[in-house]
Amino acid sequence: MRRVRYRVRPRRPAALLGAALFLLAAALRLFWWAWWPEAAGEGYLALAVLPAAACVLYVAALWAQGRQRLWITFFPAAMGVLFFVLKAQTFPPAQRWLCTALYAAVAVLYGLAMAGLPIRRLLLPLFGLPLAYHLLVEDLLLAGPGYTAAQWVQEASVLCIMGALLAVSWAMEPAERPEMAPAAGDREKHA
Repeated sequence: MRRVRYRVRPRRPAALLGAALFLLAAALRLFWWAWWPEAAGEGYLALAVLPAAACVLYVAALWAQGRQRLWITFFPAAMGVLFFVLKAQTFPPAQRWLCTALYAAVAVLYGLAMAGLPIRRLLLPLFGLPLAYHLLVEDLLLAGPGYTAAQWVQEASVLCIMGALLAVSWAMEPAERPEMAPAAGDREKHA
């Protein structure tokens, strides 16, 4: 299988949208922590600082290295996966294990894409389907009574992260397009 080096041109609309959503997610996480510090408790590093740092570092890597070394975005993406795994520790056991397995799959597949496996198209449903699930199932359940503004801010942050990853995946393109091989007659002329 031929390896593909992906790139993202930072000024493409999808890349700009992804960067904006990442920065909004970071701002929402820090706002949540500042406004409701008791909600994070002693877990503020895992629940507020880690995801905010991952989002900002992802944007910095995307902006600085997206054209040449997009693979660098794997590291802040892995930090984001760690955040989701730590967040899942508050879920009921069955959901915790399922979510942890799904987050690990995200890390592996994103890592394989950054390592050169030609699976960019697989990233679109990988990020799009959970985003749709959150919007169509989870958030409809949050609309019921008893949910707080703090929970909505956290959920908005998670939605921004998923939307950002979907947008950046949409903006990815092969860095090098193979040149068409010259026809046999053309090779003889140039020899």
